[in-house]
Amino acid sequence: MEKKTLLVCFMSQTLYRKYRPKNFSEVIGQSHIVRTLSNSIKNNHIGHTYLFSGPRGTGKTSLARILAKTVNCIDAKKGIPCEKCPSCQIINSGKSLDIIEIDAASNTGVDNIRELRETVALSPSSLRYKIYIIDEVHMLSAGAFNALLKTLEEPPAFVIFILATTEIHKIPDTIISRCQRFDFTRLSFSHIIEKLSLIAKKEKVQIEKEALEMIALASEGGMRDAESLLGQIISLEDKNITAKEVQEITGSSDKKNVAILAKCIIEKKSSQAISVINELSADGIDLQVLAKSTINYLRQVLLLKVSPQLKKYLSYELTAEQIEKMIDLTKISQTEEIVSAIDFLNEAQNKISSSVIPQLPLEMAVIKSTGKIPSRKKENEMERKFFEEEKLTSSSGSILEKEEKKILKQETSEKEENRQEKISPVPAPKALLKEKQELEEKKEINPDLDIEKIRLNWKKLLLDIHPYNHSLSAFLSNCVAKKLEKNKVILATPYSFYQEKLSAPENRLTIEKVLGNILKANVYIEVEIDRNVVAPKEEKTPEKEGRQDSLIDDALEIMGGKIVEQ
Repeated sequence: MEKKTLLVCFMSQTLYRKYRPKNFSEVIGQSHIVRTLSNSIKNNHIGHTYLFSGPRGTGKTSLARILAKTVNCIDAKKGIPCEKCPSCQIINSGKSLDIIEIDAASNTGVDNIRELRETVALSPSSLRYKIYIIDEVHMLSAGAFNALLKTLEEPPAFVIFILATTEIHKIPDTIISRCQRFDFTRLSFSHIIEKLSLIAKKEKVQIEKEALEMIALASEGGMRDAESLLGQIISLEDKNITAKEVQEITGSSDKKNVAILAKCIIEKKSSQAISVINELSADGIDLQVLAKSTINYLRQVLLLKVSPQLKKYLSYELTAEQIEKMIDLTKISQTEEIVSAIDFLNEAQNKISSSVIPQLPLEMAVIKSTGKIPSRKKENEMERKFFEEEKLTSSSGSILEKEEKKILKQETSEKEENRQEKISPVPAPKALLKEKQELEEKKEINPDLDIEKIRLNWKKLLLDIHPYNHSLSAFLSNCVAKKLEKNKVILATPYSFYQEKLSAPENRLTIEKVLGNILKANVYIEVEIDRNVVAPKEEKTPEKEGRQDSLIDDALEIMGGKIVEQ
């Protein structure tokens, strides 16, 4: 097994080097960079420092070597090296002393750059230009960058620096400002397949189109990764490569299966989606890879749903045919549903490795995404209501007290329902209904009840209701008994906040109970807002003397507090 692994690495490296582009015409992708460099060489406008930045495996080092060979070619025509002159031959053999490649990852210090500065002034041994290619230049230390700065600003006329990096943000602005910068992009899906097909043809290997697509997808836009993976597959000495073999080697999911799963989720076919997950799990597919692939697929559908014009950003991942199928899916889906499905699958992917049943998180994500349980928005709303209720009941008291309050609230609610049934009976013929209402009104009305009697007993109401709820006592102290309609007492207050609190079912029933006991009658309460009402004030005490704002008194009474003199 160990011997096979070593063979795979060797074959991958050989294949990659074997098909490295030798001139600008062989470079696939990065056409904007190729065109600019070719024209600058043809017009003899060669810079002294170049900066190549972009993702790994996108051709930065290859173009640096092509540039080095082209500027040194004796008989270059239209920016293309002749490949026959002594300069081209010695560069192709890798024996030129004037092409110096430096790995900045292992030469990060100031001393390394000082050594470079000492050799820069030496004339080239055999070529027209001495070329320094510094790879992963962002790995240099701050001191090394400072040491390099002066050399980049005024290098000898026969020296060209080519800096390459995958992390441009780590390069100091002082370095960037002294370079001609070229930004490399990830290669498109079609470009990678084109190059892989060419290699397979030259290697006399038959490979299925789906297999090529899977390799291109796994490379994530990097040509070097794609070529390395193809070399690993070819090293198995199989001249007929199928998509299944690529799937087994890469551990990736078949693109068709991912498309089917995503389509089932979008069409809310939970049963079919779960069947796909379990079939793939039985076949040994890595479920985390499946989740990742499905998330990526739905992401692509989401981008196309937002705007079909965004398909240009998917060219390194998808073929034109696949993009068209996704556009069809956008016509039967909603943006919020796709976002929700991606969210659920993200959660599932993080839970797969720790789940007792590996496919369970994915199955739950499918069920949530297809709407078989409340959506995320509904879940959040339910949670919000729950925590609001908890906050109201957790302000004071133990758990038992909270439960007692809940029971009391339930009983109060039942009483309210019974009372409402009494007030609003089931519809009946008009004559019978009117007769029944008159009988009940005669039964409930106390002939001795009048508004003055209620006002005279107002202070007693404030005292008697305090043990039930001291806040109600404070609220009622800012109200007046305005009028009496049969057995309904109309209370008035200038504050909408008080009206809202006193009209709450549990508070209203408490007031009706206490006031009814005082008056020896059945009474009902209704609270309205009257801005002209002036609530009766208590006589001032020494504690309240000197206070200007009566609202402070009200707040103190409601909260059960007092002012402490210091």
